[in-house]
Amino acid sequence: MRIATCIPVIGGLILATPLIAQVLNDDVALRPDYREGAHYTTVTRGGITEELYTSADAIEAARAGDPFPEGTVITMDDFRGGELTRILVMEKRAAWSDRSDSGSWLFREFAPDGTPNMQEDGTRCQSCHASQGANDYVFTRDNMME
Repeated sequence: MRIATCIPVIGGLILATPLIAQVLNDDVALRPDYREGAHYTTVTRGGITEELYTSADAIEAARAGDPFPEGTVITMDDFRGGELTRILVMEKRAAWSDRSDSGSWLFREFAPDGTPNMQEDGTRCQSCHASQGANDYVFTRDNMME
């Protein structure tokens, strides 16, 4: 009798796992005016071009050698073959330190039209950015010095 009771519960947990994973980065939003912020670098690798934007406060912190301030948002337009294919956002909140392997940063991917990619929960971004702890988890921090 106990096994028969557990099977539906376990099945429900298995089915709900993808939905639980999406909660990880739901707090990260794409701001419609992000391109009005500071465009601080362009990174080109092969057929990929990345345009990065952030706030003047973030750039000021980088130049001072300080950690990025609470609420910092870095947004990247990802162009492949000359076309915008996705928009990536990373945001820093102290309250998220227990949810991230990359300091207090969470990550989210959006389609070119601004809709969230529900297949990505940001953990792949976190795993890569975790290697940049000395740069407050930002690969392009040095580009803010220019």
